[in-house]
Amino acid sequence: MAGLPVRSILAACACGLLISCGSDSVAGKTTTTGNGGVVALGPDGKRLAGCIAFAARDWDSVSGTPGVVDTLLGDSSGIILLPNESYAFLEISNDARTLGAWIGRVAIADGNRQIVPLDTLRRIEGRWADRSEVGGGRMFLDSTFHSATLESDGAFSLESVPMGTYSLRLAADSNAIRPMGSVQATPGAVRYSGSGNVILVGDTTKSPLWIDDFESGTTLPSLSRSYPRTSPWYMWWVETDMSLPSSLVYDSILKAIQYDSTRASRAFHTRFATRNASSWVAAGLTSMELDLSARSELCFSYRADNTLKIQFQRDSVSGTRPTLSASVPASTSWLDTCVATSSFVPDLDTPDSLRTWSTFGKRVLVIEFQTPTGGTYVDLDDIRLR
Repeated sequence: MAGLPVRSILAACACGLLISCGSDSVAGKTTTTGNGGVVALGPDGKRLAGCIAFAARDWDSVSGTPGVVDTLLGDSSGIILLPNESYAFLEISNDARTLGAWIGRVAIADGNRQIVPLDTLRRIEGRWADRSEVGGGRMFLDSTFHSATLESDGAFSLESVPMGTYSLRLAADSNAIRPMGSVQATPGAVRYSGSGNVILVGDTTKSPLWIDDFESGTTLPSLSRSYPRTSPWYMWWVETDMSLPSSLVYDSILKAIQYDSTRASRAFHTRFATRNASSWVAAGLTSMELDLSARSELCFSYRADNTLKIQFQRDSVSGTRPTLSASVPASTSWLDTCVATSSFVPDLDTPDSLRTWSTFGKRVLVIEFQTPTGGTYVDLDDIRLR
């Protein structure tokens, strides 16, 4: 069978001509035969004649594209012969393009045949909420032939996707492909578990609430798209010489959001020198108006050469305010961590009216990251609540 060029395959995907399929779980038992290949079955267990399969001989995980792709046609008995023994992945659909399946890491030895049940295909719709500085781009389901153009509001729609779990990737203009998390399609719902600010239609599983992934490159967090009164990032420091940011003005804090050579994209960076034992540095967000009672943990990525204290505050960033806090240890390399909300305890100066999490969790205006004297840097990325 002839191999299709990569550009032709991707162009066909954009037009909705190719059918992507489900997860490894759809593959059935293996039976012995002298003919090899795979057999496509319908939901009723009967063989499907005339199916079409696209088999990728290899996959470039950096560019997010397949290599040589074989186009294979099933015969009247539902058998699809494979010219190669192994493939990076295989996608099959029936002739009406209403059923499909996806098999990853296909390796069928001589004399064997694999049974593949096809599932009902479905649409996955979503929106990348933070589209600042992106003039155009596409969303890809990793290791499939599916992609979708981002609309002006960040909306995208991936057609004819079967049940299964997929990696979601963003290709934005000339930037490197960015991992955005994973999508799980089941008969009853769609679930998103992400490292990017993506909202999926039909996701009722409490996907992470993104506070900021710093991808926009502005001091306004991603959360401001859904909470209009959210304020910019702020910085405080006492008895400390700051080099990044160098002042409290908007432009200086904006410059602290930079690309990081060891991260996928931008992160928030601070650099400083403390003067004495009472020195400290803090960065945070205010006027968030969040109800934390439904969230069980705060997750974020950080790099700091001293203990990092995280605070939930109920009032403004000035004066006395009820505060709960928790701490994470120093880490000289980027560390992804989650802190249970139950681990946050009242600070010593917290007013008596704040004694329980249930009281505090009804209203949170401030999330702050603070480090005491002795450190020289704090870097933050991918901050979210689950």
